[in-house]
Amino acid sequence: MDEDTRRAEERRELSRRFDTGDTEFSNIFFTPNISIEELLKRIAAGEKEFVDICLDDPNLSGINLAGANLTGAKLLSVNLSGANLEGANLSYAFLDGANLSGANLEGAKVAEGSVVGANLQNANLRGTIGSFGQAHRAFYHNTLMPYGNICTEPYWQEG
Repeated sequence: MDEDTRRAEERRELSRRFDTGDTEFSNIFFTPNISIEELLKRIAAGEKEFVDICLDDPNLSGINLAGANLTGAKLLSVNLSGANLEGANLSYAFLDGANLSGANLEGAKVAEGSVVGANLQNANLRGTIGSFGQAHRAFYHNTLMPYGNICTEPYWQEG
């Protein structure tokens, strides 16, 4: 099974279990597997591979994760305001409830990423590759959109 098929199956299973009220599965799926201290140590050492990491509500405001591989990362309610995510791979990442205000995602891969309820005010999405799979209730205002237009009026993504 290729990576995209595996990730799509994982999403369907998570959705199915959530819909049936299987909160134990959801809790296990989103159990943190790295501490903020460990993440910062690895970043300082120049590491860029963070596939499937799971952090619980950390403050990563202003962090430089340019070019990082965050495929499948579970970063629910994370504060990434002002973060540099240029060229990062956020495919299949869960950024639900994240604060991405002022974040630079230029050229980032976002295919099937989830930004449900995320704040994308003043974010740079120029040249992002793919599109978010789930974006309902995401907030855009003064956001530089993928094709270079600016979303000047406050906008909440419908879902």
